[in-house]
Amino acid sequence: MTQTVKLAWMPAQANVTRQGDNTLLENPTPLAVYPANLGYWLRRNAGRFPEKLFIAQRDAEGVWQGPTYAQALARVNRLSAGLLARGLDGSRPLAIMSENSVEMALVQLAAMQVGIAVAPISYAYSTLSQSGANIRHILDLTAAPLVVMSNADIHMPKLSQWDLSGLSLFAVSNAERYDGVAPLAALEADGADTLDAEGERRYAAVTPETLAKIQFTSGSTNLPKGVEVTHGMMTSNQVGIAQMWPFLGSDEVIVDFLPWSHTFGGNFIFNMILKHGGTFHIDRGSPAPAGFETMVKNITDVQPTIYFGVPRSYTLLYARMQTDTQLREAFFRRLKFMFTAAAALDQQTFDGLQRMSAETLGAPVPFFAAWGMTETAPDATLVYWPASDARVIGLPIPGVSIKLAADASGKREIRVKGACVTRGYYHNAEATARAFDDEGYLRTSDAAAFLEPMNPAAGLIFDGRIGEDFKLTSGTWVHNARLRGSINTLGQPHLLEVVVAAPNRDELTALVFPNVAVLRARFAAASASQSDDAAFLGCDDVRGYFADVFARHNQAHPASSERFVRCLLLTTPPQLDQNETTDKGYINQGAVLRNRAALVEKLYQQPPDAEVIVLG
Repeated sequence: MTQTVKLAWMPAQANVTRQGDNTLLENPTPLAVYPANLGYWLRRNAGRFPEKLFIAQRDAEGVWQGPTYAQALARVNRLSAGLLARGLDGSRPLAIMSENSVEMALVQLAAMQVGIAVAPISYAYSTLSQSGANIRHILDLTAAPLVVMSNADIHMPKLSQWDLSGLSLFAVSNAERYDGVAPLAALEADGADTLDAEGERRYAAVTPETLAKIQFTSGSTNLPKGVEVTHGMMTSNQVGIAQMWPFLGSDEVIVDFLPWSHTFGGNFIFNMILKHGGTFHIDRGSPAPAGFETMVKNITDVQPTIYFGVPRSYTLLYARMQTDTQLREAFFRRLKFMFTAAAALDQQTFDGLQRMSAETLGAPVPFFAAWGMTETAPDATLVYWPASDARVIGLPIPGVSIKLAADASGKREIRVKGACVTRGYYHNAEATARAFDDEGYLRTSDAAAFLEPMNPAAGLIFDGRIGEDFKLTSGTWVHNARLRGSINTLGQPHLLEVVVAAPNRDELTALVFPNVAVLRARFAAASASQSDDAAFLGCDDVRGYFADVFARHNQAHPASSERFVRCLLLTTPPQLDQNETTDKGYINQGAVLRNRAALVEKLYQQPPDAEVIVLG
């Protein structure tokens, strides 16, 4: 048994100001000085502990391999030289098409340290999308002169659809199979381990306002928007977090799967390890049936000091650790804290993991959370004290001002201003103008409320997306996220998501994306008799399970604006190319309702179709 690490807590605090119908919140701690260039931390770490492992991935034999901080800096400098030698002047970003990898990390750092922005393109756009439309959109918008990809066999089938003239292409592997594609090694072949005078001049010219990344938010009704992320946004964000989490140090060891093309993995987690000089193990697993065993193996092997995840990763890990003592002991052995973001974790899993950690270590490992978005690089609020409610998303970090703006729905929209907030969207003046209010606060469409209205220090809770709320024909407001949160909690891990299907209707109904693999494990007899998924989902046991989930919700929520009368199990998964899901796996409620309008009508038809589950 290993005793859990005692953390030095910062007291929960916020300056609260009333401004008419709005409320302003700020952290009373001033934001400390932050570097102008994200590359500063790599240089500093290479000097402090040159032989320490920086970042690692498994090789073909399953062995963790990667550069030390000194080796990483040398390769980054050689890559910077190669980029400058090819005439990249920072006026256009380079594009990266890759899963998380050592090479992706080094290429990004190499470009950014000499003032060249990067546009990371989601790996899912090559592997999951049939059309590749988002890849074409990003390349057109950014006019990237150079693309670095991982495996050319994966990405070239998408890229080869279009005219690639004028575009320099490099690949980590299989470049030799394609005309016009050079190996990544050629990009650093002629560079030195240190920057030359021009490289140093370019490094010194980087300011907090220098564009570092163009990160694309997942599209809903439109194509993804490119968020301008500067060096100062990312470095100020990490400094503000570190002021509230003084227990972070160079001893941090993590294993993480979250994609770097998005802000949680690419800015929050990666930059945190870079700032503090920890060691990053790249997890090629995921909280999905195809990747979960890899995820379990990597956690067991690495034994992290801090762990970052989304709710689904924790629900799956908690279920597995009920019986897998090896995983449980490895997960908790060195763990300082757990962290969840991107969506609300259910209270049962939140409490269960803390109980489990106490049983394993003798004292509970705390759970932290936060709120932010790509436009805030990404953290705006943070939990930095012992919180017992899974809904708490924290309070502002230093350098961030939060406005809780009154909305017609009765909710309060989170609006943000500060050093970590974007100046706008790349080559999209119209979207940029819409994004800010008349006081310069970023409009987010997310809502928040105080956990304890008379005690702001208890923290904020996420209160859903304002744009997803609607009214019944009675004029009663329906708060979408609260309903989905209730059903998701009751149905875990047997459903992926629920879509409330009732705008402009008299009563609430729901479309359910079931987790077929987990359901088959639970209802083994029905699974054995029905190999077809649609037939399996039509079995009485499965239908009865979901009827019970909704019945338990209805018992606790009897009001007409909260009670469901029917539901329907969807037999086809959400479609990326139809905008029903993002590449991060989040469900676009509006797109699902539009694309499956016939199923919505089936929910309301009289008499009900046999596929529809009528709820008592």
